[in-house]
Amino acid sequence: MTSKVLIINFEEIYLKGQNQRIFIKQLVRNLKRKLVNYKDYLSFSKAFGGSYFIEIIKEIPEDILSEIVYKVKNTPGITGFYVADTSGITMDEIIEKSLEHVGRYTQEFESFAVVSKRINKSVPFDSMEVGRQVGSAINVAFEKKVNLSHPDFKLHIKVRGKYTLIYSKIIAGVGGFPVGTSGKAIAMLSGGIDSPVSTFMAMNRGLHITAAHFHSVPKTSPKSIEKVKMLTKKLTDFQGQIKLLLIPVLDIQEAIAKHTDSRLRLILLRRIMLKIGTKIAEIEKAKALITGDSLGQVASQTLENMRATEDATDLLVLRPLVALDKKTIINIANRIGTFDISILPHDDACSMFTPKSPETKAQLEYVQSQCAKLDVDALVQDAIEKMEIVVINDSEEIVILK
Repeated sequence: MTSKVLIINFEEIYLKGQNQRIFIKQLVRNLKRKLVNYKDYLSFSKAFGGSYFIEIIKEIPEDILSEIVYKVKNTPGITGFYVADTSGITMDEIIEKSLEHVGRYTQEFESFAVVSKRINKSVPFDSMEVGRQVGSAINVAFEKKVNLSHPDFKLHIKVRGKYTLIYSKIIAGVGGFPVGTSGKAIAMLSGGIDSPVSTFMAMNRGLHITAAHFHSVPKTSPKSIEKVKMLTKKLTDFQGQIKLLLIPVLDIQEAIAKHTDSRLRLILLRRIMLKIGTKIAEIEKAKALITGDSLGQVASQTLENMRATEDATDLLVLRPLVALDKKTIINIANRIGTFDISILPHDDACSMFTPKSPETKAQLEYVQSQCAKLDVDALVQDAIEKMEIVVINDSEEIVILK
């Protein structure tokens, strides 16, 4: 065992029983992909119980360690992790390494507690003795007070088989399941607040996402596309790489405006978007569509209108935000870093197309009759043929495919 080790916890994966190994393999695969630029510092080890060990094989500069911590904490499937110092299993070795560890943080606390656990039962002392002796050494060396109830600083010590783990900073992860363990889905990604959050939530339940953005350029500004690229870039924190499909819908909007009831503009547009998403799902071998719908938030998101929209596809339509209020959605957006991008001004393909009096309780039969006035198949095919593909990595690289 090296002098430091990165220990990753995955509580929800641990509950998967016989399938646990599949989830851990995918998590490790995702981590290796995200940490490929740091492979000279890391050696992937193995899982113990509900944890996975990554050995730190040489000294890591603080700035690089910060980058590694950022990537790990934003990896779905990880509930928490910490960087631990390691020592031998004698009391002297444990005390020496504990003092070294605590010495890095003495400016941050006045009171402390030692939480010890003896997994190796062959050592000639118990957990309480570890706590007493290490606590006494810290008190003498740094003149800090013991406070077992509400300490400013908590030192954890685990005496394992041939080594001891010593750590204090436990960093929360995003939890959930590793991306890719639940299959693939197409996420409808706008430039607003909701859809990036729904995309993140889908990733966090193990779905590998391809993002589809519908735009009305040149009727709207190309800046709206740049904004969506920024949002996609932020979301690569969680997936590592995202294929972004840029789909023009201006011709579709003009056809809807010319041939159908104006009150149904948004419903008909969203139906065709779902049809396009369904075609894309066939290409990408995806099994679901993800939308940012939140029940009752806007006119198109009533039960009746969502039903009239969903009728356009046989694919499963997932709505991660359906029961969340706006405040909760904004809190998640802030936590994942998309909110400040989402509130930048932009032209939206749907908002510019909103009628003065949109239908809030659409009747499915009437919607279908209005949709029949359009050559939907031709409109869908034309939009897909004009689609651009942008592959965005969690590095600065952006690859554009025609």
